[in-house]
Amino acid sequence: MSRGKVSVFRILALVFVSVFGTGGEGMAESFSALWGKSGENWSSQSRLPDFSQAGYHNGEEPIPDVPVVLNVRDYGAVGDGTTDDTDAFRQAIDAAEKGAVLVPAGRYVITGTLKIQKSDVVLRGEGPDKTVLFMPKSLQQLHPSDGYKALGVAKLKYSFGGAFIEVRGTDGLVEIGAINRSANRGDRSVVCTKGGSLNVGDWVQLKMALDADLGRYLHGGQDAGEDTLSRPRSIEWVARIEAVDGERVTFDRPLRLDVRTGWSPVLYHYRPTVKEVGIENLTFEFSGVEKKKHLLEEGFNAIQFSDVYNCWVRNARFVDADMGFKVRGARFCQGENLVFAESKRTGKTGHHAIWAVGHSQECLFQDFRVETTYVHDLTVEGFAHGNVFRNGMGRSINLDHHRNGPYENLFTNLDVGDPSRLWNSSGRGDRGPHSGARTTAWNLRHRGGDVGAPRKPERMFPQMNIVGVTGYEKRTDAEGQWVEPLDGNGVKPEDLYEAQLQRRLNKDQ
Repeated sequence: MSRGKVSVFRILALVFVSVFGTGGEGMAESFSALWGKSGENWSSQSRLPDFSQAGYHNGEEPIPDVPVVLNVRDYGAVGDGTTDDTDAFRQAIDAAEKGAVLVPAGRYVITGTLKIQKSDVVLRGEGPDKTVLFMPKSLQQLHPSDGYKALGVAKLKYSFGGAFIEVRGTDGLVEIGAINRSANRGDRSVVCTKGGSLNVGDWVQLKMALDADLGRYLHGGQDAGEDTLSRPRSIEWVARIEAVDGERVTFDRPLRLDVRTGWSPVLYHYRPTVKEVGIENLTFEFSGVEKKKHLLEEGFNAIQFSDVYNCWVRNARFVDADMGFKVRGARFCQGENLVFAESKRTGKTGHHAIWAVGHSQECLFQDFRVETTYVHDLTVEGFAHGNVFRNGMGRSINLDHHRNGPYENLFTNLDVGDPSRLWNSSGRGDRGPHSGARTTAWNLRHRGGDVGAPRKPERMFPQMNIVGVTGYEKRTDAEGQWVEPLDGNGVKPEDLYEAQLQRRLNKDQ
């Protein structure tokens, strides 16, 4: 769905508010002290991060309607619910160049992974109610993998990744040079030893070597965790060049973290090999056998994006999936109009619904509906940052912060349903706090009752912001937790991402 159109999910959310209200008492103020009425209280150096760059082309362009260039039926696909159409799909994808592969209405049996490893290819059905990809067997059944144990816990690799549609690329990094002067979070420029080799409009990636000091800074003063520091790691951040003046390089967005010379900051050209790939207008339906034990899920996994940028999934339905949509090392990708449903499964019907991991940056997930219950509904993990979850609703959504340093992610304008498991988060204990600094929840509506509080928030969710969520006591600690329930009228603006985006776009004009 392109920007500017009103989605059915937003309408349903508004209906919920009109019927059930916000659950607050009295008529308290509606504007957060962190933002004000129209952003007058805010700056990029404040504890409220800048989320305005999230999404396809940083929210500046709608997802395109790419012309159809070929049809899977022309490569032998039948779509009768019985014939195995896997090879036909693979041939069509391999043949496609700069356009959409049409999957006409039908029920297509898929028994293997469909890989897209090139740019400008869209896999398009005729609508989730018309075009169904049916996976009768799991990845474990198709490609058996031995289980393993970590810290004495039995696991299976498909519980953590692999999917029936995999979109994969590489970052294409080329080193530019070291940054030889420190800069502060919120600044927009650095001094690089080879800054003159850059041009306006170039994309670059900043890397800093993760050590115990950077780990504590990333977690607001808390130790990062032994596992997080035990392997070669770096903190990564991508931006576009806005100006070059000698060795000074100015970016199109503020730095999310301090840049300190002691952390060996280096700038690289960022030239990803896969971009502009879309998956749309499809249902992913699995066999519906009962979900296996946690961490032994056998791979009824729908979509995974790895090391790509400006890609999307829209108008998709996931039925009885272990994993719906995962992004790993992805930047500026978008998922919208996503429905996570159950058919034959009961209880906790899947492992992850939406999952951002591995330095995934500024991806946008919007207009989604979680009709069932996953172990982890909305997950950020592994240094994922600047990602936005907005305009969604669900039965009992949890905001799973899965450790390994996810930081500065936003959950805004959501109806979470039953709030008792809102902050239920997982991840091994040796991976540090559940979240890095400045997790932000803004205008989360719920059905009342027990509002699950973050566990040990000062240690596990350092410097978090909770604004416009009823059921909490107000606390505005400048260095610790910031909580503004704003009962009564709710918080304005309702959607922090949209407010920040419009402020940025209007300011740039």
